[in-house]
Amino acid sequence: YAENPIQGDPNDPNLGFSEFGQRHRIVGAATYTKDWSDRSATHFGLFVEIAEGNTFLGSGGNRYSYTYAGDVNGDGSFLNDLIYIPKDAHDTSEILFASSVSAQADAFEKFIEQDDYLSSHRGEIAERFGGVNPWYSNIDLRVMQDIGFRRGDKIHRLQISLDIQNVANFINSDWGVRKVANPAATSPLTLSHFNASGEPVFNFTGPSETFVDDVSLFSRWQAQIGIRYLFD
Repeated sequence: YAENPIQGDPNDPNLGFSEFGQRHRIVGAATYTKDWSDRSATHFGLFVEIAEGNTFLGSGGNRYSYTYAGDVNGDGSFLNDLIYIPKDAHDTSEILFASSVSAQADAFEKFIEQDDYLSSHRGEIAERFGGVNPWYSNIDLRVMQDIGFRRGDKIHRLQISLDIQNVANFINSDWGVRKVANPAATSPLTLSHFNASGEPVFNFTGPSETFVDDVSLFSRWQAQIGIRYLFD
């Protein structure tokens, strides 16, 4: 149940997006070599990736679902019920809050408005894996120097290489940083109780913004130096 968020009846799930469905991805590579002599050359290589939907660290894919924290439909799972996105969070016919009703409604309304998916699907139940992590870019750079020398009648070559992954982040710490959905944002409503009429009553426990910086190595530059000795 937990791995298959549903809009209603768990025995009749709707078709939905793949958790690992990446909608757009553009990749490119370029190389350039400058020959200084028959024994010396410098090689430059660049790899560029631009894509929508950064993957979550450890587990999870490019897409995510908005679910209640609580068993709203009574199927025994507290993790798989997709939320209803109200047209107006202040309308008690759309959603009920347990306490500090006006303040919680204001906070939830602002949360919906800052989120592109939620704000464009008001009056609907969220889709399974309907949310997509933001666009990201990655640029990797390689510089390699060939140094040739003769030993007897043979020419040997020493190659010294420098690889920098996410070189944009190396240049500026604000660049090359990916974004992912805050886990607290994907379950912004916690079920408090059911009222006398059997209607669910919630607390808004989500943050003010959906996305946070990805703290994984994907958002940091890394470098390595290599040495290779070539001979016949």
